[in-house]
Amino acid sequence: MQKPQQTTQPAILAPKGPYDYAQCPPSSPWGRVQETTILMWAYSPDGTRVPVLWQVHTAGHGGTRVHRQLAARFLNRLPKECHAYGGNRLWYEEDCESNVPLFIFYNGLDPSCWLVTEGQQFPRERLMESIRRWMPDTVDAVRAIAARFDAVLVKNGHTLRSPLPAQHSV
Repeated sequence: MQKPQQTTQPAILAPKGPYDYAQCPPSSPWGRVQETTILMWAYSPDGTRVPVLWQVHTAGHGGTRVHRQLAARFLNRLPKECHAYGGNRLWYEEDCESNVPLFIFYNGLDPSCWLVTEGQQFPRERLMESIRRWMPDTVDAVRAIAARFDAVLVKNGHTLRSPLPAQHSV
């Protein structure tokens, strides 16, 4: 069951669309999905908004699910250490791996997302601290992918809520 999205700020839509409509699968690597929250949106070929990033909860665990086309467009150079579930770049376990897509897509997250709610923003670099601790060999690749995503947002006229330091921009 998806939580309703209530936002006061307009959503940034994922670039390099359009994206085909896809629902978050009802089953995850951790079991049956009981609840999903949409974290990021994009445009479909007919111009409607479609979800492309979800937070999922199961009876005992959860994580992040990435839309297949979003993964293909932005995560194709992501090291295997960042995604343990079949090497498909679609599922990220909530304890460590979810920090990877959340860091990369931080500036595209819907304003209602718990990470970026105005006045209660979770610092982007805190996500990187976890990546650095648990997957240190992946830091440069994750930063490079995040910089590429951010550059496309800027090119499309969006202001970044948390730009990367200058040495990591593209």
